[in-house]
Amino acid sequence: MGCTSSLESSQSLNWPKAKILYPKVVERGDRLTPRSWTSVVGSGGGRAPKSHKSLDGLYIDPDFPAELSSIYKKKISDKKIVWKRPVEIVSRPTLISDGTSRHDMTQGDLNDCWFLSTLSAIAEKPQLMAKIIPDDNTFGTRRYDGKFHCRFWQFGDWVDVYIDDRLPTVDGEILFAHSSDPNEFWVSLVEKAYAKLNKSYESLEYGFEADAFTDLTGGLAEWYNPAELKDSEFYLIRAAFLCGAVIGCLSIDKEEQSEYNRKGMISNHSYVITGIEEIPYSDTAAKLIRVRNPWGQTEWEGAWCDGSEEWNRVPELIKLELEVTSQDDGEFWMSYNDFRKEYCNMIICNLTPDFDHDGISDKTEYEINQKGRWVVNINAGGWLECDTFYKNPQYILTLYADISVQRRYNGRLPLAVALQQVYRRQEIVDGKELYAIGFEIFQLQHIPSGKLCNEFFQRSDPLMPENEETYAEYRETAGRFFLDPGVYLLVPSTHQPQQGRDYLLRLFSVSRMELRPLGNCLDTG
Repeated sequence: MGCTSSLESSQSLNWPKAKILYPKVVERGDRLTPRSWTSVVGSGGGRAPKSHKSLDGLYIDPDFPAELSSIYKKKISDKKIVWKRPVEIVSRPTLISDGTSRHDMTQGDLNDCWFLSTLSAIAEKPQLMAKIIPDDNTFGTRRYDGKFHCRFWQFGDWVDVYIDDRLPTVDGEILFAHSSDPNEFWVSLVEKAYAKLNKSYESLEYGFEADAFTDLTGGLAEWYNPAELKDSEFYLIRAAFLCGAVIGCLSIDKEEQSEYNRKGMISNHSYVITGIEEIPYSDTAAKLIRVRNPWGQTEWEGAWCDGSEEWNRVPELIKLELEVTSQDDGEFWMSYNDFRKEYCNMIICNLTPDFDHDGISDKTEYEINQKGRWVVNINAGGWLECDTFYKNPQYILTLYADISVQRRYNGRLPLAVALQQVYRRQEIVDGKELYAIGFEIFQLQHIPSGKLCNEFFQRSDPLMPENEETYAEYRETAGRFFLDPGVYLLVPSTHQPQQGRDYLLRLFSVSRMELRPLGNCLDTG
């Protein structure tokens, strides 16, 4: 069984006085990571906790105790679980032994490959890892007090999470994710911190790599269907990878197929791309993609797999450069054609959008974060086909002319819009559903004096995004546009009416823009 959620598409009141929240605009300039760190006091994280110590003076986390309730909320386990500190597991524990690497990751007795596969890709990027594991950790020093500090991005803010270092073990072995180096503990501790953020280890079972990427970086993820990729788009994927994108992929369902036909592939399982190369082969060139299984074992057994006959025709120097091995370490090469057949979804994750779809993340000068809320019987109007669509939150979006930008984009201005519903993973365990969400953009001739009524939406057609994004049951959905300078109406909504939830709108552009509430907009405070 794999460990990634399946993807299924969905397809006059007395208003309370609302406190209007104007969006935060971030001018990026030349900063690599423009988003400011925010220490948020809330569930699973917050400021440095008050000291709670055991008899040996080491920190004990009162909010995420070493009890079964921190592991399972609904499941029942008969395992004899013992919580141990790293020093009780090995004699010389270390947080990070020789830098973080994709090869550090070994999945344990938890179906969170969607999180671990993304974490393994980010492990190769020190600048991103420094945001997740700050340098104030004292693990391995004389000042260490049993406390571990980690950070995650949550709905517009970076959240600090503090845990103690006690880990669940069975027969002396770490029960969940761990490093391939038995003396290294950063993998286990980051997973535990993420479990605390989401109330339990159980809440990490089954998910989307896109959500993991957003929580680990604050970046933007976009979905692609490998079966629809053209031959030439191999180079776009390679360009994205070489420019620092994290690329995850989900294998097709092979539950009904024989072991022979599965060719070593795990059904409905999350993998991560770790290399993309084109090499000379016979009289032509071979387009190859290297993929890693977060299990740290079980690999592709088709063409270009470890030890296959295709490698016999490749010079040793090239094999050395490609790090070709015969070890069952979960990492393998496969052809681009087989990749398109064996995977049903691919997620390209960038810190900033790829506006022109050339595989390279573009420099974003402006970002707007706008928080809001759909409330049942007030402004939860459902999608455009609903007669109540006009009741949804309405925002005026202004795009200002910029000749230099317009010259680069055929006279238009690039815009990326992402809508994220505030849906925390513990809600899955609690039985709360993930809503299908989306948004519509309409071009306006002038700025209206008040919120627009149903008549406007009956006679107006929305603009279609370049990536043809539709309403779907994702935590975040995104669309890319190329628009003329001017005034637009942006309307976020759930697919079905009367579905209440907080949301976050994120807008990215390389030119100046403004967003302000027009009507039906409620503050989340």
